[in-house]
Amino acid sequence: MKKSLIASLACLSLSVTTAAPYAVLAKPIEMSVTDNGQSTLTPLNSDVAVIAHRGASGYGPEHTLAAYKQAMTMKADYVEFDLQMTKDGQLIAMHDETLARTTNAKELYPDRAPWRVKDFTLEEIQRLDAGSWFNKAYPDQAKQAYIGQKVPTLEEAIEFVKQHGNGKAGLYMETKAPSVYPGMEEKVIEILKKTKVLETEKLFLESFSEESLRKVHNLAPNVKLIQLYNASMLKGKDVSQEMHRISDYASGVGPSKELVVPKMMQAAHQNKLLVHPWTVNSQDDMVSLTSLGVDGLFTNYPDQFESLLDKPYISHGIASGDVTDSSAILWTRTNEKANVQFEISTDSTFKHDTMVKTAPANSTNDFTVKVEVDGLKADTTYYYRAHAVSSKYTVNGSFKTAPGENSLKPLTMVWGGDTGGHGEIPPYKSFEAMSAVNPDFFLFSGDTIYADSPTPAVPNPPSQTVEDFWAKYKEIRTDKGFRSLLQKTATYAIWDDHEVTNDFSGPSQPLTPTGLHAFKNYYPISNERSAEDKLYHKYSWGNAMDMVILNNRGYRSPNNQADGPDKTMLGKEQVEWLKQQLLESDAKVKLVASSVPISFPTGKAMARDGWANGDNVNPNDPTGFENEFKEISDFIIEKGIKNVFFVTTDVHFAEVIKYDANQDGKTDYNELISGPIGAVKINPGTLDPTFGPEKLYAEGNFFNFGVFRVDPAAKQAIVEIQDENGKVHFSHTFQLED
Repeated sequence: MKKSLIASLACLSLSVTTAAPYAVLAKPIEMSVTDNGQSTLTPLNSDVAVIAHRGASGYGPEHTLAAYKQAMTMKADYVEFDLQMTKDGQLIAMHDETLARTTNAKELYPDRAPWRVKDFTLEEIQRLDAGSWFNKAYPDQAKQAYIGQKVPTLEEAIEFVKQHGNGKAGLYMETKAPSVYPGMEEKVIEILKKTKVLETEKLFLESFSEESLRKVHNLAPNVKLIQLYNASMLKGKDVSQEMHRISDYASGVGPSKELVVPKMMQAAHQNKLLVHPWTVNSQDDMVSLTSLGVDGLFTNYPDQFESLLDKPYISHGIASGDVTDSSAILWTRTNEKANVQFEISTDSTFKHDTMVKTAPANSTNDFTVKVEVDGLKADTTYYYRAHAVSSKYTVNGSFKTAPGENSLKPLTMVWGGDTGGHGEIPPYKSFEAMSAVNPDFFLFSGDTIYADSPTPAVPNPPSQTVEDFWAKYKEIRTDKGFRSLLQKTATYAIWDDHEVTNDFSGPSQPLTPTGLHAFKNYYPISNERSAEDKLYHKYSWGNAMDMVILNNRGYRSPNNQADGPDKTMLGKEQVEWLKQQLLESDAKVKLVASSVPISFPTGKAMARDGWANGDNVNPNDPTGFENEFKEISDFIIEKGIKNVFFVTTDVHFAEVIKYDANQDGKTDYNELISGPIGAVKINPGTLDPTFGPEKLYAEGNFFNFGVFRVDPAAKQAIVEIQDENGKVHFSHTFQLED
């Protein structure tokens, strides 16, 4: 067995001296734990099993003694046998119901098509060559020793593993097509008894057939059974109910790899079912599945999984962020303590002009790592890659630096928020659609997690400890589309309430420091933004756009405080800073990234969370933050600042609004709202009229994100709202003023 993957989730050290569920090691093992104690995205076992699929079938002919021996040489924990039954009732190791694909049956028995196993005796099958086909199909892996390999019987396969496995390799066997072979289960148990392995700890039987597994369970109640699943078997079923239903006979499940998502992991692990997905042949997929907490996996390349687990590795992807025209922040996470090396170059092969940065990953920051890279060229695509120094596993990414300050180069950004709340669990399709836009950067506009909502990572919310918050961030990074987007383009991340708890005010919420610490751990946030926890900052993209990122949480007064000159959302210093940035900007577009909307009275009555108080709905509500926003609005109008766009998410529907705050018939600024990416979907609400809003578009009850394109030379800005499949629901062109 491999060393503990729970080590990837921890900052405490403890010695485990009692057996974990279905444990396969008798000796105590050492674990370092960052787990929050309730996540279902961690293995049930202290170890993750390497299961050699049909032997080391990526390197030798499947289901031959040669492939089994290679698997054991590669330190596989289990060798898998698929079982078929001959005409004379003998069990053999073979995947297919026919002999045609993996033997020379067509040549030796040309008149016996379709060469079904059940139509041949064992003696006839033992004449076949089960290895030469592999040399022809995979010449780069061909070996002379494979020629003439025989089809083993189950008994021969078991004895071979016992002889060559040194007591370490376990047995994992599948009853294939049991309906074709009456009496197969009895025969299997008979042979397991005969070879004295029926009571061994390292034994699993698997099948797609529930009937077959239940039959084995009646014959040998102590044998651990794995219910295999393909997509069609789970279609239309409640996965939680299904996992509970099968738990009366099964010890685990073997789903096809694409079925393994957080909801399945939660359903299985809450029912104490192991999860062993099939068939996982790339290290990227191996890492992806281990990040979900699988208990083992089937692979044709056991050496690759073994080598991955043997040393620290990059566990949750990489990211770049807070990019300027000369710098960027790079981020990654390892599964345990390690030194991490980043390489950065304009050359995708990293053969020329490569910078190297190294930083430690430690438990204080949940093994996350950030490095700052400066001295970069403006308007340039950079490639980077990261690996734990002791590991060969490498993850690659790219980002584009901002153009120089006078550049008129167009830009395309995507923005979105609201992920992981109200029962909407990763993966989310919108991230793949965002990536397809090929944006210059991604603005993650808040509610990047729902720390106060139940999910597989924190099934018993609210999040209270830093380990709970970390678990939430790891959970969203199990989303392959999200990791891919972060690797492909730069990200600017801002927080909102659900990074801590619903509608919180930073100075008065005890969990603020904990939530903020975890947020800063998991995003590539610059030192300028993270210094003194201010989080607000301006980023320029040539002459096209200045993006002013606000911190709407860290300085705010309590929501239930009556509005007035002493109530603030941003704090006096940030308000003055915002006004200065708007006044001094000569960019065509001034984009203000706010985590809350202007005219939707969010939050609760008498404790409004957004700027608006909603007095059109409740005239007696004195809350909200309109007094402060009026100061900002009046400043924009009085100073004649043009082409101001507020961009946000938060409200769980999409809307585009123009504002005529002084009622002079001219647009003073605009607001662009998208979302959710993955949270409750609702319909647009009523606009508070205080600042003269006019809807250009409003639509709800769908997952969506925003696209914003700015072309300073053409004096145009275009907003699009796209659904999770990339379909454009709305597009509008704004003519930019001089």
